[in-house]
Amino acid sequence: MDRRSERRLVTCLFIDIVGSTNLGQELGAERMRRVLGDAFTRLSAIATAEGGTVEKYIGDAVFVLFGAPTAHADDVLRALRAADAAVRWSTTTGTVTIRAGVETGEALVDLAAIGEHQRMAVGTCVNVAARLQQSAEIGEVLVGETALEAARGLARFGESRTISLKGVGAVRAAPLVASGEEAAAPAPFVGRTAELAKLRAAFERADSGRAALGILIGPPGIGKSRVADEFIRSLDPDVLVLETACRPGSETGISPLRGLIPSDGADVPDELAHSAGLRADPRLLALSTFDRRQQIEAAWREYFSRLTKARAVLVRIEDLHWAENEVVRLIDRLTFDSPLRLLVVATVRPEFPGQPLIRPNADRVLIEVPPLDPDSARALAFAAGPAQDLVDRAEGHPLFILELVRGRMSSADALPVTVQAAISARLDELTPSDRELLQTASVIGETFDARSVSLLSERDPADVAGALGRLVHLRYLRAIDGRFRFDHALVHDTAYGRLPVETRMRLHGQYARDGLPADAHEALAHHWWEALRPPDAEWVWADDADREAMRVEALAAHIAAGRALGDRLATERMVETFEHALQLTQSPLEKARVEEAVGLAYQRNAKGDEASTHRMRAIERYREAAAAPPVSLYADMLDLVAFNWGYFRDHEGFGNVLGLIDEAIAIARANRDPALLRVLIQRAAVTNDASVLPEIESLLASLPDPSPYADALWRLAVVHFDATADLDKAADAIARSFELAERGAPFNEPEAVVWRSELHFHRGDLERSDADAERMLGLSRNLSVHTRTHAIAVKARVHWARGEWDGVREYGEELRAHLRNNPEASWCLYSANLAAYDAIADLVRGRPLPADLKELVDRIVPDSPATNAAAMMVPLVMAGEPVLEEEARRAYAPETPIWDRESMWDLTQTHFALVDVMRERWDAVERDLVRLDQMARHGARFAAALAAAMREELAAARGGPAPSHDGLRGLGYTGVSELMRYRVPRVPLAPWQGVSSPVAS
Repeated sequence: MDRRSERRLVTCLFIDIVGSTNLGQELGAERMRRVLGDAFTRLSAIATAEGGTVEKYIGDAVFVLFGAPTAHADDVLRALRAADAAVRWSTTTGTVTIRAGVETGEALVDLAAIGEHQRMAVGTCVNVAARLQQSAEIGEVLVGETALEAARGLARFGESRTISLKGVGAVRAAPLVASGEEAAAPAPFVGRTAELAKLRAAFERADSGRAALGILIGPPGIGKSRVADEFIRSLDPDVLVLETACRPGSETGISPLRGLIPSDGADVPDELAHSAGLRADPRLLALSTFDRRQQIEAAWREYFSRLTKARAVLVRIEDLHWAENEVVRLIDRLTFDSPLRLLVVATVRPEFPGQPLIRPNADRVLIEVPPLDPDSARALAFAAGPAQDLVDRAEGHPLFILELVRGRMSSADALPVTVQAAISARLDELTPSDRELLQTASVIGETFDARSVSLLSERDPADVAGALGRLVHLRYLRAIDGRFRFDHALVHDTAYGRLPVETRMRLHGQYARDGLPADAHEALAHHWWEALRPPDAEWVWADDADREAMRVEALAAHIAAGRALGDRLATERMVETFEHALQLTQSPLEKARVEEAVGLAYQRNAKGDEASTHRMRAIERYREAAAAPPVSLYADMLDLVAFNWGYFRDHEGFGNVLGLIDEAIAIARANRDPALLRVLIQRAAVTNDASVLPEIESLLASLPDPSPYADALWRLAVVHFDATADLDKAADAIARSFELAERGAPFNEPEAVVWRSELHFHRGDLERSDADAERMLGLSRNLSVHTRTHAIAVKARVHWARGEWDGVREYGEELRAHLRNNPEASWCLYSANLAAYDAIADLVRGRPLPADLKELVDRIVPDSPATNAAAMMVPLVMAGEPVLEEEARRAYAPETPIWDRESMWDLTQTHFALVDVMRERWDAVERDLVRLDQMARHGARFAAALAAAMREELAAARGGPAPSHDGLRGLGYTGVSELMRYRVPRVPLAPWQGVSSPVAS
C-alpha cells in the first residue's frame, strides 16, 4: 500500500495503567499479563466505540487518536468521553488504576499506518498529551489548553493550573470532571429581517442619487454572504450587479478591482487598468503617490458615473478584510458624499484591518450579522437535509448547521467544536481519490480551472472534469463561468491545511513551473514562495541544482511582482513580497538588485526616507560584490533629494548628498553612462553651481534618444532659475521637455506645468502664466490635496500680480479649507506663500493682519524657518510687525540647500525688493537693482519692469517726478505696482539667534 500522509486536526488521548510494576509483584507474571491484556482490550474497545483509533501501545500506556483516519465534528468531546469512561471503568475493576492526558492540535498523520500500531501521528499535541498523562494524578484526566477551549460548554472541568512539561515547557491544563455536559441554552438571536431592511434602506438612498456603503460584519460562516445573496435576489432585474472577491496575500495575483471591469480591460481608461493590475501606465508612474492615487480615484468615479446614468449599480465585494488598503480607500472615496446611484455591499470579518480607512458618515451602514434565530436555523436545516435534531445544539451558526446536516451526523451529542472540525468531517465522507483531488486543487487557490487541476494531479482531464462535477453536486465546490470555486473559503483552507509540507511545496513548485504564464508575476511569486520558503526548501528539494534553478526563477518573479504591487500602491503586499525576495537571495549582487527594486517601489509610494535607505543598502551590496553600482541607482535616489524633498520626514540624512552625487558622477564618467546627465543636473540644483552646465549641454547634444530625459529637462530649467538666473535657457529646456512629452515620453506633467507657469511669470508673460495656472487647476482636480495647493498658489500669484485681491482671497480661503480638512497632509513653500498673499490682500483692503497667520505658516512649513521668514516678510512689514530678516535672507542664499530655498518660488527676490521700497531703504534698493538688471539681460522681463519701477521710486524720493510704473502696469503687474507704493513706518527687526539684525538705511 502506498503511504499517504496528511496534516490533520486531531485530538490525542494517552491512557496509562498506574503501578503496573507493583501489581506484577503482587499478582505474578502470568496473571499480570492477563490483567494487562484484558485492560488494553477494554480500553481499546472504549476508545473505538467513540470513533478513536488506537495508534500504538507504549509500555503500560495506550495512545488513541481522534480525527484520523476519519474526522468527526466532535472529536474533542469523543476523546473526553473515552477518557471519562476509561476512568469510570477502572474504578469498577478493583484491579487497575489509570490516569490520562488529552490535547488537540495539528499533527502529520500517516494514514497508511492505520491498523499496524506503528508511529502514525507526529506533532506537538502528541507530545503534550503524553506529558499531561505522566503529570496526572491517579484517576485524573488532564486536558490541555487547546482541547479545553474547544470543549467549552460541552464538559465540566476543575480549576486550571500551569504545569511544566519536560521537553515542552509550561502549559495550562485542567482536570476533567464530567464529559457530555449539556450546552447552555442559547440566547435569543435576531433574525435576518433587520439586516435586509438596513440594506434595502441603503439601496433606496443610493437609488435616489447618494452613494452608500453597506458592510456586513461577522465571523467566518455566520451567513454574511447569504444575507448579501438574499438581498441581491430581491433587487429589480434592471439593477446592474458587479461582484468581486478578495483573497489574502498574492495567492491569485489578481486585484479584486478586476472583477468590476471587462475581463481584458481593453475598453477602460488606463487608470482603471493600472489600478486593477492589468497593465502598467508609465504616465501614472511618473506622478507622485498622492497624485497617482487621486487620478485613479477620479477615473473610477467617472467610470461609475457613466454606469449609473441609466440605472442603479450594486457592487458586491466578498471578504473586504483581505483587500489592499488602496482598494478600501477607493471604496471609501466612491461612497463618501458621492452623487452616484451606487451601493457597495461588502462582507468583512470582525477584525477588519481597513476599518480606519472608512470615514464615518450617514452613507455608511454597518450591519453586525448575528447567529440565526431558532426558527431560521430550523428552516435552514430543513432545506439542507433530514438531520434537524442537531440544529439547537449548533447555536445558530449557519456553517455548523449545514456541515453537520450535510454530513448526516444524527448523534445527539454531535456538535462542532471548530469550523475546521466540521469541515474535516465532511471531507472524510469523500472517497480518498476525490478528497485528494480537492486538496490538490486547493494549492492553486480558492478559484481554479479543470486544466490546472489535471496538470497538478497528473490525472486524465476527463476524469478530473467528472470528479469536479461530483464535488459541485455535493456542494464542496461551485461552478462559476467555466471555473470552479470552493463553496466556502474555510473549505479551501481546511483542504489545503491537510496537505503535508513536502507535498504542498512540491505542488506549488510544479504549478509555478508549468501552470502559470511568464507574466503572471504576483501569482508566480506566491507559488514560488510556498514552494521554496526557508527553511524547509533544503530538505524538500534535495537536488541542489534543481533547487537553485527554481530559486533563480522565484527571485525574478518576486522582484517583478514587488514592482507591480508598488506601481498600484499595494504597499503592505509590496513590502512582504520584497522581504521574501531578500530571503531568496544568496549573493551580494542579488541582494543589491532586490534592495534597488525596493527603493524604487518606496519612491513611487512617496516614502523618501525608506527609498533612500534601501538604495543605500543596494549601493553597499554592489560594493560588497566588487561591482560598480549603476549610476541610475544613484540618480533615482538623488532625484528625491534634489526635487522631491517633501517626500522626506527627516532632512538630517541629506548630509552626504554631495558625496553621493560626486561618486555617481565619477562612476558615470568612467563608464560613459548616459545617466551622467541626471546626476549633473542634480548637482547643479542642490549646490546652485552652474559650472557643470557646459557638460550637461554637451551630453544633451550627444543623446541618440532624449525621450527618457523629459523630466530631466524641466529639472534643468529649475537649475537655470536659481544657478544662472538665465530664463532664456530655462525656457529652452522646459520647451524641449514638453515637446518630448507630446511625442509620448513619460514625465510628471503637474510639476512641469507649475514650473512653466513660474517661468512665464518671471518672463513677464502673465497671460501664459495664467493659462498654465488654469491648466494646473484642471489637472489638480484629480490629484492630491498637496498638488491642489500648488495649483491654487500659482493661480493666486497671478491674481496677486494683477492686483485682483478678491481672487487672492478666494484661493486663500480654499487653502484654509484644505488645511482644516486634511490635518495629516504635508505642505510646502507654495502654501506658505499663498497664506502670505492672502494676508497681503487683507492689508491692502485696510483689514488687519489675520490673527492666525503666524500659526498657519508655522503649520505649513514647521521645519523650514528660513522659508517661513521669507514668505511672511511682506505682510509683516506692511502690518508694522517685526521680521526675521537675516533668516529670510538665508532662504535666498546660494549655499542654502534646495529644500530650504525661498528662491524656488520668489526667483526675482520680489519680497525683498518690495520691503526695501516700502521702508524707503534706498541703499538696499540700489543693491537690489544690480541683481534685477542681471536677470533682465537673460529674459526676465518682470525683473526689468520691477527694476524700472524701483528706479522711479528712488528718483521720486530724491526729488524727481512721481512714479508711473508704466513698465509693470504695461505687462499687467498692477498689484505689484500697488504694493510698491505702500509705505510703512520703520519697525524694529526681531533678533535672530540672539543677534539683532541690522536695518539697512
